[in-house]
Amino acid sequence: MTDSAGPVQLPLLDQLHRARLALPPGGPAYRHQLADLTDAALQELWDKAVGQLDGGGIDLRSGVALVAVGSLGRRDGGPASDLDLLLVHEGLGVADLAELSAALWYPIWDAKLGLDHSVRTLSECRQMASADLPAAVGLLRLRTVAGDAALGARTAEAVLADWRRAARRRISDLADSVAERVALHGELAYLIEPDLKESRGGLRDAVLIDALVASWLAERPRGALDAATSHLLDVRDALAHVTGRSRTKLRLGVQDDVADTLGLARMGTVVDTAPDGADVHDYADDLLASLAEAGRIVSAALDRTLRTARHHVRSRTPGPGAPSSAQRAPRWRLPSGRRPAPRLPALAPGLAQLADEIVLDAAATARRVRADDSAVTPLLALRAAAAACRTGLPLSPTLLMALGDAPAPPSPWPVQYRQLLAEILTSGPAQIPVWEDLDLAGVVTTWFPEWQAVRNRPQRNAVHRFTVDRHQVEAAANIPATAAAGAVEREDLLALAALLHDIGKLPGERDHSVAGARIARPLLDRLGLGAAERDLVVLLVRHHLLLAELATSRDPRDPDVVAEVVQGVRGERDTLVMLRRLTEADARAAGSKAWSPWRARLIDELTARALDAL
Repeated sequence: MTDSAGPVQLPLLDQLHRARLALPPGGPAYRHQLADLTDAALQELWDKAVGQLDGGGIDLRSGVALVAVGSLGRRDGGPASDLDLLLVHEGLGVADLAELSAALWYPIWDAKLGLDHSVRTLSECRQMASADLPAAVGLLRLRTVAGDAALGARTAEAVLADWRRAARRRISDLADSVAERVALHGELAYLIEPDLKESRGGLRDAVLIDALVASWLAERPRGALDAATSHLLDVRDALAHVTGRSRTKLRLGVQDDVADTLGLARMGTVVDTAPDGADVHDYADDLLASLAEAGRIVSAALDRTLRTARHHVRSRTPGPGAPSSAQRAPRWRLPSGRRPAPRLPALAPGLAQLADEIVLDAAATARRVRADDSAVTPLLALRAAAAACRTGLPLSPTLLMALGDAPAPPSPWPVQYRQLLAEILTSGPAQIPVWEDLDLAGVVTTWFPEWQAVRNRPQRNAVHRFTVDRHQVEAAANIPATAAAGAVEREDLLALAALLHDIGKLPGERDHSVAGARIARPLLDRLGLGAAERDLVVLLVRHHLLLAELATSRDPRDPDVVAEVVQGVRGERDTLVMLRRLTEADARAAGSKAWSPWRARLIDELTARALDAL
């Protein structure tokens, strides 16, 4: 931009790219500093543009505003984030708009800053938001940076009011957009190279939660959501510092440097090799594990928020954020003026169903209010998990918070505890979301402290699609689907072996099967298994790779190979069938490459020959 005296000087804007990257990254206060720097540079730009155009007879004192949307509007943009700007006006002429736009946009491009820009009237903003879901979500945190603040405020209020009026119709579109993104970008928690923004559980999902809360159809989930979102933003900012670019794909080659920027780096072992041949160390695993935790929290929070919003849409009831409860239809009351306590369907002792969720029943809730330790016990946690597997109903956030306070089960576990665990483990895929919720609530590591070492542990292997902990849950869930390979006497022990088969996948362990057998033994003793039951599960954990390794690396027709299998299962037919089913469940949990028709045929041939030998 130039005036009669030559090029206009915009020192704040010209230095903005360097100034943003010069700040040491970390936390919300840092991102607010970035927003302040950007706001100051944009105000400088606006003042220069207005001063220049005023001399040409264009009055910009009212009726036009420069507003920030997206991450800049939310004040959570990163050091290399694009500037998302909207020029809102009230009927400014085409020629004047063109001149003002040029005075604003070209200096931003000259400063080598990314820019996403548009020019709209208030009415056009509303039309755009009603037609374009991502645009609507981005406009919900619209913020005036310069110009007519009243116009910016009216635009923000109008867009938000439209969103609230249309939210019930747009819930399904929003849910569809989530499904489409996960198909394209996968789940952040389980990817070796996740997209911090677009993957399921990433920053875009965190923004969608805020949009649902703004609709008044749901409350913001309590708990760890804010910390998880902040961590995703911290990693995004560290990635920008390392690369100097606005990128959200966490590539393998920069993970060590990003971990170092975040303070995670330490002396460690090499766990992978980047495409350029550079070593990737285990502190990159720590980075991915921290992202997996954050992604799971955000993903679970979005699921709960969507579920709440859908409930209010289906039941045609006001959402929890809707104002003026006095305007709602009066509820029936007792003659005394008190509302009657709702009669909730009982699911198990201490548990009931409310609005398609499992909750504490009235008696358990009353005990918890009195801080009675008997309100939430390890037995209640197992009953709740079994009820969720049996009914398909999710555990309510309030119940999960309560279960997270439950103490560890007694050692050894009583028979009733083991029976409930067996019910959970043999429920098939229904158990997957239950384990996920229990784990995020801290229940699983209370039951099995050994689980902590494999929580969120990434698997740097092209065959695997899940972290170690989730892979084990998937394997247990797959056990019923392997029944065609043969019936066994103890389906529960087979599923338990599947849940623990990779418990030895720890940093520095050369053979995770051997380590897993060692770790599983005391765990099984605490569960109260008999010696024979314990030894069977330990054997399955120790030899869970036996069939796959022998069938694919040796000749299944070789008598020595068959003899090795027979010896591994102690000459027991039922144990061999268990091992065959565990092999399939493990492979299917890993992915399609691990259970190809070719591998299945070789494993079946070796199993058949071993059965004949028995």
